[in-house]
Amino acid sequence: MEVSTVATEERRANPRLDAISQARVQRRNPLFTTRIWHGALRNGSRGGACLHVNTPLDLGEWIDLKLDPGVIPFVTAGQATIEARVVRQIASSDPAVHGVSSYTFGVEFKRNIKLRLAHAWYRSIPWLVTALFIAGVVNVGYLKSFNLDSFWYQPLLNFYSILISIFILSRVLLALFYRPPKNLGYQPAVTAIIACKNEEDSIAKTIDVIFNSDYPRERLEVIAVNDGSTDRTLEEMRAAQRRNPQLKIIDFKKNLGKRHGMAAGAQAAKGEILVYIDSDSFVQPDTIHKLVQGFADRDVGAVCCHAHVQNARTNLLTKMQEVRYYIAFRIVKAAESIFSSVSCCSGCLAAYRKEYVMPVLDHWLNQTFLGEIATFGDDRSLTNYMLRRYRVIYDSEAVCTTIVPETYHVFFRQQLRWKKSWIRESLIACTFIWRKHPTAAISYYLGVLFPFVGPLVVLNALAVPLLGAASPSLSYLYGAILMSFLYSLAYLARFRNTLWIYGVYFTFFYMFVLAWQTFYALLTVRRNHWGTR
Repeated sequence: MEVSTVATEERRANPRLDAISQARVQRRNPLFTTRIWHGALRNGSRGGACLHVNTPLDLGEWIDLKLDPGVIPFVTAGQATIEARVVRQIASSDPAVHGVSSYTFGVEFKRNIKLRLAHAWYRSIPWLVTALFIAGVVNVGYLKSFNLDSFWYQPLLNFYSILISIFILSRVLLALFYRPPKNLGYQPAVTAIIACKNEEDSIAKTIDVIFNSDYPRERLEVIAVNDGSTDRTLEEMRAAQRRNPQLKIIDFKKNLGKRHGMAAGAQAAKGEILVYIDSDSFVQPDTIHKLVQGFADRDVGAVCCHAHVQNARTNLLTKMQEVRYYIAFRIVKAAESIFSSVSCCSGCLAAYRKEYVMPVLDHWLNQTFLGEIATFGDDRSLTNYMLRRYRVIYDSEAVCTTIVPETYHVFFRQQLRWKKSWIRESLIACTFIWRKHPTAAISYYLGVLFPFVGPLVVLNALAVPLLGAASPSLSYLYGAILMSFLYSLAYLARFRNTLWIYGVYFTFFYMFVLAWQTFYALLTVRRNHWGTR
């Protein structure tokens, strides 16, 4: 009887919300654009509730829930906004709650002193990052003054040090001015194409999440191309087709290569916009709608998405890639997008205007380099064809997640393949990129030069002095640490979690290990085997 009384008093103190209440979900960040989505709350009390929303949220992040006063017991007339922290993601069997679909989270409300302090700390991180970034930039300027003072003692090293610092900081500065394409409600006919070989573990999920998109079903076509798989990929495609009868399957009896699969999908497509998706990438419900907004401008030939790492917390390698992906997209591609000159539309997810692709399709499909058929680098190559005549932009709000390599063996093979295609396509782009905005062109040429010069500078500053019993350049090492921190702070400002430090780890992993792969890629650039099969 006593237990029952206590439970009754607890329920009275924390009234439950059994009905559904509509809410506006707002993500605020002083350094980034405020985002607002529609959501729905249910099973709520003074402590927390279940939140249904059509976009993924980050565990641990704080959001503002804007509710109608008086709709639920714990929101008073003077409290229309509740600060809430996302504490867990809930598997939901309910596909839609009053128009809100796909994601369900458990949130707790800011109700005690501990949570109020946690909320205050969370809100202060972007301002702290800003202060640290400014201090870091001032420190970089101080270091560069030494390069100027001693310039003629080591002119090449000092010139490189000054130039690369300006290059890196300018990209961060430009990225601050980036804005994604406006949502104009543009809804052209879209064909999503997935070309793959031996992806039985992920292909079904990739297809299913596309069909679960919020994009109008009558304007969405999905084509899956089986490129001669030797595992159960085709069976998984057919199982997905039974769930989604609109799916079209193209089956290559033997492996022809991803580029042939992409071309076959384009030739069969009925949509105005071709959306290419990797078989291990997964779109969000609103991704396709966001991705096509840039095409409201007829001068746009391609749009690149933003990709997060699906398996980011698996191990050290995936954590480094998570931070690297964010910087590569939200800083590098954002800076390029200001001048409509994104150099590579990621294979994870990218969209092209079919009308502009078809005239170059045969030439792209049969591309050769140094007398050999180009068998990889398909996305960077197709981006180059668009860059020649059209605008190529990046949309930070068109988001997907992708699975990255979890072992160094697979990772190094992937990176070698990417570097070979980067060498090939960079040489090609250098012949026409000068026609773009001067800032974009200069930045591109420097971006091609630095990967070859950088390892040699590291060797000269840190390794060669040891051979002569001299001390390595500690100022160079300190400068590298400082610049890596500045880049990683951008990740911390956005996600406010501990993964940001792995961006610093990656900088040194790149300097001492990965950068040297560029020279091996150059020596073996004519060898066109895929490398990860």
